Amino acid sequence: MKIGPFDFRFVEIFHELYAIEDYINSIEAQLPCLIERGKERSQNDRPQNDPFEWQQKEQELYELIEEVIPRYFRNPIVVTLWAVFESAIIEISKEIKDQKELSITLDDIRDDFLDRTKLYYNQILKFPLDVRGASWQHFRKFYRIRNAIAHGNGRLDNIKEPKNRKKIYKYEEESIGIFVLGGNIVCSPIFIRNTHSFVLKYLEEVTERVRKECPQPNNW
Repeated sequence: MKIGPFDFRFVEIFHELYAIEDYINSIEAQLPCLIERGKERSQNDRPQNDPFEWQQKEQELYELIEEVIPRYFRNPIVVTLWAVFESAIIEISKEIKDQKELSITLDDIRDDFLDRTKLYYNQILKFPLDVRGASWQHFRKFYRIRNAIAHGNGRLDNIKEPKNRKKIYKYEEESIGIFVLGGNIVCSPIFIRNTHSFVLKYLEEVTERVRKECPQPNNW
């Protein structure tokens, strides 16, 4: 029985996505322990005879549990996941470009990443992407959140465009797992897991199409 040939294109993309999934699970498993340690430290430092000082300590503990620890452990995952998504889109576009022997690259298009990706795939590569579905709409939110974290440490005061700040407040109202606490963006595990699922499913569909419509040459 003949087996193969196998198409190993894009396998590294999914190795990275599976690794991120493992990392997400690891972080979420550790967070309760980190929070408990924070509580223990706060209890050990509890003022004995000053209720006002203890009230302040309680507020600090609340911020640690609800904002600081989740923000510093979860928000970097958003940046890493976006990096994998963006590099995957670029890698896939290069494969199609080479197969079709085109000279224009994705980097030749000037716009934000999602808009130039849409233009490049749909108009240059003639490999239409679904940009009206739920995944692409989620990617818009994902991209804005990622930029706020990567360029401004997730602090809303660091976002230059007022419309982008308003958008993030709107995301909080949409109950997608984005919160603004103390002027900082905090991503919930729901948002991170949903975003990972959207990225994984979208890239699975796109790479499968590439394998069918642009099969690897026989001399590979």
